[in-house]
Amino acid sequence: MKLNYSRIFRSLWFRFAVGLLGVFIAIHLVFRFMPYPQFDQFLKREYSTQFFDRNGNLLQVSSLDDGLRREYTPLKKIPKKIRKILIKAEDQRFYFHSGVDSLAVISAFFQNLISKRTVRGASTITMQLVKIINPSSEKTFKRKLSDAINAFKLEARLSKNKILEYYLNNIPFGMNTEGITSAAHSFFAKELDQLTLEEICCLAVIPRRPSAYNPVINPSFCAERAYDLCWEKITKKADAQKFIETAEKAEPNQFPFYAPHYIIHTVSEYKNNNQKLPLQLYLPVDIDIQNNARNFLMQAMNEADDSRIHNGAVLVLDNSDGSVLAWVGNGDFFDEKNSGQIDGVLVNNQMGSSMKPFLYAMALEEKKDDGTPLFVPSDIIADIPREFGEENLYIPMNFNNRFNGPKRLRVCLASSLNIPAVTILDSIGTDKYLEKLYSLGFDSLHKNGKKAGLGLALGAGEVTLYELTRAFAVFPRDGLSFDNKQIYEKDTARIICDFLSDKSARSLGFGYSQTFQTDYPSIFKTGTANQYQNIVALGATPEFTVGVWMGNFSGSTVVGKTGSSLPAWIAKSILDLLTNRIHKNHDYTSFAEPENYHLEKVCSLTGKKCNDYCPTSVHEFVRNGTTLESCTWHKNINNQIQTIYPAEYQRWTRIYNKNINIDYASSNFTLITPTNNTVYYYSYLNEEKQAIQVEAIGGYKDTMQVFYDGKFFKKVERPFKFSLPVEIGTHTCLLTNDIEEIQFSFTVE
Repeated sequence: MKLNYSRIFRSLWFRFAVGLLGVFIAIHLVFRFMPYPQFDQFLKREYSTQFFDRNGNLLQVSSLDDGLRREYTPLKKIPKKIRKILIKAEDQRFYFHSGVDSLAVISAFFQNLISKRTVRGASTITMQLVKIINPSSEKTFKRKLSDAINAFKLEARLSKNKILEYYLNNIPFGMNTEGITSAAHSFFAKELDQLTLEEICCLAVIPRRPSAYNPVINPSFCAERAYDLCWEKITKKADAQKFIETAEKAEPNQFPFYAPHYIIHTVSEYKNNNQKLPLQLYLPVDIDIQNNARNFLMQAMNEADDSRIHNGAVLVLDNSDGSVLAWVGNGDFFDEKNSGQIDGVLVNNQMGSSMKPFLYAMALEEKKDDGTPLFVPSDIIADIPREFGEENLYIPMNFNNRFNGPKRLRVCLASSLNIPAVTILDSIGTDKYLEKLYSLGFDSLHKNGKKAGLGLALGAGEVTLYELTRAFAVFPRDGLSFDNKQIYEKDTARIICDFLSDKSARSLGFGYSQTFQTDYPSIFKTGTANQYQNIVALGATPEFTVGVWMGNFSGSTVVGKTGSSLPAWIAKSILDLLTNRIHKNHDYTSFAEPENYHLEKVCSLTGKKCNDYCPTSVHEFVRNGTTLESCTWHKNINNQIQTIYPAEYQRWTRIYNKNINIDYASSNFTLITPTNNTVYYYSYLNEEKQAIQVEAIGGYKDTMQVFYDGKFFKKVERPFKFSLPVEIGTHTCLLTNDIEEIQFSFTVE
């Protein structure tokens, strides 16, 4: 039988090919599953986080623990021109070898042999990645063999594109910079897609010798090598001068650095929640608003430098969802002298009168025992000298040390009067008010709120600007907090907005300051605390809320009485910017009107329904279905219109020598001062001038008798004011007009 040699030959070749393929597969599997612990550890390495604003602008790149920046960019987002240049620069046959380029090894061997020195290497991109995974300065044959084996392991485990991706994101460039993305930021302050041909070539040569080819240190050397690379492997049209100009423009560590305090806060939140930061994190801040807010703050701080104001903070919120548009923790983050790295948004401070709107809103919703409102918008409160408490006596004063008599609720809030605020809190109770503040998010008050006592009415409790600004936003949000809890009734929030936007109501305390004047609907509230250590301003439109704090972390007070005009100017400037941005045609959004109230003409002095003798009137909110009482202060007596004040204004009238009529019998027989169980301290320095001042009002008679420690002391006529001696010990005093009596005690220590 004739042998078919052709068939046999083909069969042998087939078997050989199959066998060879099997060998390759076996070798591949061996390398694929060989242990490579260094690579397993490499896969766990950390990368810097890129922080972007809401519009995709890079805010900051976080540094790792050792100060290194290593950003990670997926290969598909690295421009093709960068990939091509890096491959041509380091490994032209990258896609055609299995980790070791045999042709390059042979060529390098003979070139080095002829030159009798190392003039060329044969390291592939894969082998360079191996050296990154397991760095070592060892240059022995054993090390090179190990690198080759590990290169095969990588090629067996990863696709070419994945190897290239890992390589491009981990190349060391020196200057605490690794990866092509971080290198673009560090040397040229650019994104990858913004790099020019010359810049890419400059970056491509740096990893060969990071110290020698660094364009910041050796721009001419870097330019020369980059030009050679471009001319030899990319294009013959390379312009040497362009490379020199490019290298000379390089500067060290040009990473952006915006919103540092907010980013620190964000990182802290991730750590507290045991969450790992993503490679890219988009934050709600707007870089333009952030920069403008900081600039406004710096301008105000420079203006206030003579007043010893060295710190400040700004928080800007979007009312739709509470997202942070700007977070400026301090004017200058790098101001070590004045603790610039402390975040003023999160520091506890007494915020003064800026806390009052929360109290007034609560007052409008509280009920008396009979179910009627504790306060209504048309009520008046006596801004007169008053003493609160017993052993712990509290005597509040207004910021201008004056008392303004009867004032409507709206004026008391808008003009930030202190005595009316304390009067309201005394009626509500501090514990109940604290619970309301907790519901608003003032968690800081769990530590110091109770200690503040009635001082809470004037912002004595320490809270953060973050808490304060978020809480203030409930008013333009119809009483709704950012976690969708209805803190106040919708109408209550709307009434407070109306109070805080009323220019005329604000004039008593602030005049007609241009600081608060806007062409669009807006509300403002300011505060000053701790002898001008903290000055605060809150501002809001229906769309945005701004909080500003200025003062000193050192605790020192400012020089003079700057008040809150500077923070208010900052808040207004930011609101101007934001409003003009979204309302270019001046189609401003107005605050909504209360649904269950209507405006009614009332006496401007008493808040009651005008009678025929009331000289002036204003419009105020009155709940639907409510009938107002008529004013009883204005009367026609003997054809003369007179104003007769209730007895509680007796002391106020006497202090200011006001020529007004008092209806002494309009109230019950009441002790004004001192409060029961007051404790006094004897002073031997002013023995002759010391006295216990006593004053009472009301009653049916114009005289009263005084009994001191059980003995008759004296007879007093209206106004009921007299003095008791200062004698160490506990004493009792009885006041009587034969029909009514008052008894109180006090102690002198």
